[in-house]
Amino acid sequence: MVPRKLKLLMTAGLLLAAVPASAQESLQGTSLLGKPMITTVDRNANIAATETLQRAARDAKAAFDANMTADNATWYGRILFYQGYSKESAAVYDQALKRFPNSAKLLRHRAHRHFSLREFDKSIELGLKAAKLYEGQPLEREKPGPDYFPGDPDVVQYYLYYHLGQAYFAKHDFDNAAKWFGKSADAAAFTHDKDSRTANGYWEYLSLARGGRLREAQKILDDYDLTLFDLHPEGGSDTYFDGLQLFKGNRAADSFFSDKDSGRAFATADGVAASTAYSLANYYILRGDAEKARPWLKRSISVDSWGFFARIQAEADWLLLFPGEQP
Repeated sequence: MVPRKLKLLMTAGLLLAAVPASAQESLQGTSLLGKPMITTVDRNANIAATETLQRAARDAKAAFDANMTADNATWYGRILFYQGYSKESAAVYDQALKRFPNSAKLLRHRAHRHFSLREFDKSIELGLKAAKLYEGQPLEREKPGPDYFPGDPDVVQYYLYYHLGQAYFAKHDFDNAAKWFGKSADAAAFTHDKDSRTANGYWEYLSLARGGRLREAQKILDDYDLTLFDLHPEGGSDTYFDGLQLFKGNRAADSFFSDKDSGRAFATADGVAASTAYSLANYYILRGDAEKARPWLKRSISVDSWGFFARIQAEADWLLLFPGEQP
């Protein structure tokens, strides 16, 4: 039986697809471990100031309601997602895909929402459909929002392939995960995107290593020659860079964990904690020591923010390694 509070949150969530969604709690679903995933009113993932998010949400809804296009539907769904409303974002894409069923860009974003909501098979199905539509096409750039909203244009195919890799990784299909992370690596290399190369290298390495393809995995580490200054000349940390250094042997495991907010998009205190804990869990998994991985998987799962890739993958790994147990 669903508790009354959760029923109210679910009802509110159904309404949010029709409003800017700037100040309501919403039950998004349940985690792989059966825990409720709730978006809170005060959530902020360091993407923009709260006022900017609210303004962008109002403007996006107005444009979507006035004249739905594939572009303004894409942005409306994104701004809802930035605020933690994956379910409401998915509803926007479902509506838009009825009018634009072959929009590869809309399919790519809908596939990502499936992944965030732990619907991995559906994410793969739509991701593969989008990838088929992009075959033989040049890279497409997608500007994230209006001029007053911070952000650089994304390469759609990069994120499409990257999220396909994530969905296969969550199913522990490491060969297919490595295949799609390899494709996203090609897109990152073509656009000389150092941040994307770093994030992608992290997951491609883990896909190959977890799949037993150790020589190929080692080559990823050997070929990664960027410095932290290359990534962030203004200073600061980077969890994927740090993870690669841990796997290379350049960082000590006993001082690796961090839960400090970086100030960067999605790298909140929760994001950093989930990511560094998950890196440590894999450090021990790859050494065949599931018991040493256990507390770090638990730490990654325990963050309040439920949408981080590291937390999702930690949930999937917990079910693989410790079936029937709760963290």
